[in-house]
Amino acid sequence: MNTLDDKDDFANLLDECIKILDDNVTVLNDIEYSAESEKEDAVITDLTKNDLVNMAHEVADSSRIKKAESYFVKRFFESKSD
Repeated sequence: MNTLDDKDDFANLLDECIKILDDNVTVLNDIEYSAESEKEDAVITDLTKNDLVNMAHEVADSSRIKKAESYFVKRFFESKSD
């Protein structure tokens, strides 16, 4: 019986860790993105309308990629916990 209790305790602990990771993965991604984007910050004064549109698309794509990475990691850990 003690072994079964240990397995249940471990499963509960693992579930709690996954929940904590899930809660914080978005925050960590935002921090990483901010740190990386600060390195690339530079003032460019001669941008055209097309340049701005392209930049907006790049930001949207980057955001989608970060979200997809986050969901992938979440699903990966959920499948490992089963």
